[in-house]
Amino acid sequence: MVLLLLASILLQQPGGKWIQEHEIHGSFLHEDLGRQIVFLGDLDGDQHSEVLVASPGADLGVSFPFGKVRIFSGATQNILFETTSLDFSNASVIGISSRRVGDVDQDGIEDFACLTRQAVSEPFSSVIVFSGANFSTITRIFSPMGNTTFASRGLEGGVDLSGDGIPDLVISDPVYSKSLDYQGAIFAYDPTTWQPLWVVEGNLAWLQIGQSLACIQDINNDGYNDVLTSSSHTGLEGSIHALSGKDGSEIYRIDGIPGWIDLGIFGIATIPDITGDGVEDFVTNMSAPFWLTYQFGFLNVYSGADGILLHQIQGEVPDSGFPYCPTNIGDIDQDGYEDIATSAIFQQTPGDGSGVVYVYSGRDWQVLARIPGPPKQSRLFGEALSGGEDVTGDSRVNLGIGDKAAFHRGIIAAGAAYIYSFEPFLRASAKQVSASSGGQVDFDLQFPLEDAGKEYRMLVSTDLPGSIVLGKIEIPLVHTPLTWAVAHNPPNWFTGSRGTLDANAHATATAVFPANKFTSHVGTTLKFVALTMRPIRKPDRSSAAVYVEIVP
Repeated sequence: MVLLLLASILLQQPGGKWIQEHEIHGSFLHEDLGRQIVFLGDLDGDQHSEVLVASPGADLGVSFPFGKVRIFSGATQNILFETTSLDFSNASVIGISSRRVGDVDQDGIEDFACLTRQAVSEPFSSVIVFSGANFSTITRIFSPMGNTTFASRGLEGGVDLSGDGIPDLVISDPVYSKSLDYQGAIFAYDPTTWQPLWVVEGNLAWLQIGQSLACIQDINNDGYNDVLTSSSHTGLEGSIHALSGKDGSEIYRIDGIPGWIDLGIFGIATIPDITGDGVEDFVTNMSAPFWLTYQFGFLNVYSGADGILLHQIQGEVPDSGFPYCPTNIGDIDQDGYEDIATSAIFQQTPGDGSGVVYVYSGRDWQVLARIPGPPKQSRLFGEALSGGEDVTGDSRVNLGIGDKAAFHRGIIAAGAAYIYSFEPFLRASAKQVSASSGGQVDFDLQFPLEDAGKEYRMLVSTDLPGSIVLGKIEIPLVHTPLTWAVAHNPPNWFTGSRGTLDANAHATATAVFPANKFTSHVGTTLKFVALTMRPIRKPDRSSAAVYVEIVP
């Protein structure tokens, strides 16, 4: 009861609205639909990203095998392509792992790969690479003999490691045991020959290198892009390994902190350079020990250049599985920074659900969203995440969420997949204004139709992290002297900062920055938020924040 109350309190949304655009469900017991959801980009030229949804437990009408993978049109939601385990020899199940892998056949359209597994005879696994243009099979890579988790934990592509301009494919197997038990291995493949560029084998028994994978831009400035992976040998704390894309040699290693476990085990996501050193950075998980209760996990942000810890985000609810599957979802709030989604798959939610997806701003690491799984049916909401592509065709990126264990019409683990969009309610015509020459920024307010006729107010603050919580409303800015001044006595340079929404719940406002009046504020970023008000003049709904930087 206490945990459920805590979850209810923490599920406030800090501005804007998350809209569930599409939802599909499995139809069979343990179908596990949503085990993978992957935005593939626009494959057919209609300005909508296509969506891959895997159902590794799908009933194919025979006693054995199982599983199907479907590609849905982002524009129409029609099925463009479907493949099952029956389409391939030596395949008992398909879709446990699926990824977009870049344009490996150089036809101008990105391709994708799916894992097949079988338990009858070796080889136990294979990765099938499909054409994004016509869905034909480009190649099939079988696992080395003896491998049992080939590509289950790590399957990545889209980055050129060899310097030939063609994206390569990287596959891991943490239980690979060639010369040492469970040493693990990483395999990098060249699409021109589909032979290994290099293979890295763990140098210790039970190292289990390859628990997760990510490709990253050139770390060591040798002209080759590189690879990040994780292992779980070091006293359960785990380690991150940065490997050279040229030959697989280790560039650096980050060991987990004693007292914490599973560093990097549940996913690594690269982010644009935030340190200014010209190298991509990355985020990953650091988990609380499973044998202790009331512990919080951390989302760690690291420098890609040297592995230095830059920032930590503590989970909001203990023992919730946070953070799982960290994923770069692109600039979801359109502030110029790419954002990160991760999940707390065990967090209980009101309505007897399980799983909350958290979205963090790449600008300041503040919470942009807490999205709970649908009531009653969600069980592992957020176990699969995807983003960075426009599925709905409105020129904004979307968020894909999978829940392989979701109930549907009483069917256990039928599974579900969802696509969300974000509506900020507030947009600005410019992101910068010159202090010396001045300028004008127009604001467009568009709230839901049910807010038509309500009063609105706009607030301004400097760009400081944090938020204001008033009752059930979380406003994504903090009190500053400027906030107080604009709220109580709007300056003459800011017109339309308060008023009434029209019949379409729309309004406009304008900030005119006179030349040379804001020279002392050069380098300052202003944060603007719009609120709708209840009759008693208390905030009813908040927009997301928009940012305007004062430049010379």
